[in-house]
Amino acid sequence: MSALLLLILIPLIGASFLFLMSAVNMSGMKVIAFLISLIPIWLLLTQEMNEVQYPWFSALSIDFHLRVDAVSYLFLCVTALIVPIALLSAHKDATLFFGLSLLLQAFLFIFFSARDLALFTIFWESSLLPLYFIIAYFGKRNRKQAALKFILYMIAGSSLLVLAVLALYFAAGSFNMGILNKIADTVPHASFIFAIFMLAFAVKTPLFPFHGWLSDTYYEASTAGTILLAAVLSKAGIYGVYRIGIEMFPEAMKEWRPLLLILAVTGVLYGGFAAWMQKDYKRLIAYSSFSHVNFILAGFFALNIISYQGALLQAFNHAVTITGLFLVASFLENRIQTTSLYEHRGLLKYMPKLCWLSLIFALSSVALPGTNNFTGELLIFLGIFDYSPWLTIIFSLTIIISVLYMLRYMELNFFGKEMPFQTSFKDLGAFEVCLLIPLIVLIFLIGIYPNLILKTLETL
Repeated sequence: MSALLLLILIPLIGASFLFLMSAVNMSGMKVIAFLISLIPIWLLLTQEMNEVQYPWFSALSIDFHLRVDAVSYLFLCVTALIVPIALLSAHKDATLFFGLSLLLQAFLFIFFSARDLALFTIFWESSLLPLYFIIAYFGKRNRKQAALKFILYMIAGSSLLVLAVLALYFAAGSFNMGILNKIADTVPHASFIFAIFMLAFAVKTPLFPFHGWLSDTYYEASTAGTILLAAVLSKAGIYGVYRIGIEMFPEAMKEWRPLLLILAVTGVLYGGFAAWMQKDYKRLIAYSSFSHVNFILAGFFALNIISYQGALLQAFNHAVTITGLFLVASFLENRIQTTSLYEHRGLLKYMPKLCWLSLIFALSSVALPGTNNFTGELLIFLGIFDYSPWLTIIFSLTIIISVLYMLRYMELNFFGKEMPFQTSFKDLGAFEVCLLIPLIVLIFLIGIYPNLILKTLETL
């Protein structure tokens, strides 16, 4: 059997097993789910992902067509890396949550390797359902309202995506993405069809100003749910912009580039200022994520090979860094029972390991040289400079803003006048440190040797 089919079938079978076991209140399901989720990493690192193509709906010429190239491989690796960490970060042995996470993983594996536009659309929409239930059933007090807001926004984006796909199909007569890459830009009303696609991706990624769902959803979701939203779902939107916008509609992308760049740069600045003004550190990290995602999109909209490589590298880096930030934030919340920035200070004395490990992720977020985000951001800046030096000057303000809000996050939580000791002020345990170690290794490994990822993108 093809390794690519195994990549999909293993989490699907695992999810089915866990759904059956959710009716039986058994412990130890987290370990089983975690071990199942590790198999895709092994397959991606050791096996060749051969192309798969079978007739699916012959009447509409829809094929179950999967193929992995350098870009697909990068996003498959992101999904395979983040899902096991999200599973381990779950505080309860919730079998249903583990099954939903593996189901999400399987759907995204299909989405990231799909080469049929109908298949691409179906499994993007399918991936929203596990996330909806993860938010609604395993989040905080207002989780149901947040889940409803999330799904309403996503349905709006889905409607636009389906409309764009149908318009392109009737104009080009095919769902095959290989064929569409050659002719989509020349079909009637190509620019209008492209605009509908971009609106759909703008809601789902999100691109400014379509981010109304983000803050409440990230805040109300459980730690694991927030990680899946910020580190994985946002990558589906980024991947869609590359696969549809850049590959299918390069000329339409050039036409819309000024507006798209303005929106992305505005999103970066707005997200940074919003993060700086937050009184809650989980919302601060949420707006930080929004700012960085718009930074990645700006790299795509600059439309040159340097910025493409930087944006794709940064998509991987963002997944690593934002996962770490939400993990250390959850460890802190478990100890102080709040996400307010103003209720506890001076925690360095009681939680030195949590403080210094949080600082590593904060420095990664601000792209300190030697950390993973530095090279990706530098390449994006170079790509935008090639298009507009003046825009790059405005864009560079984001460096200052990100330093301000991240240092504020560290200062308000860990430094300043010490709080009176409470019994919950315990430092990180061995398990929590081990959960962070793979992310820290990647931060410094990619920071020192970015070619580890860039060399896979040389074929762009």
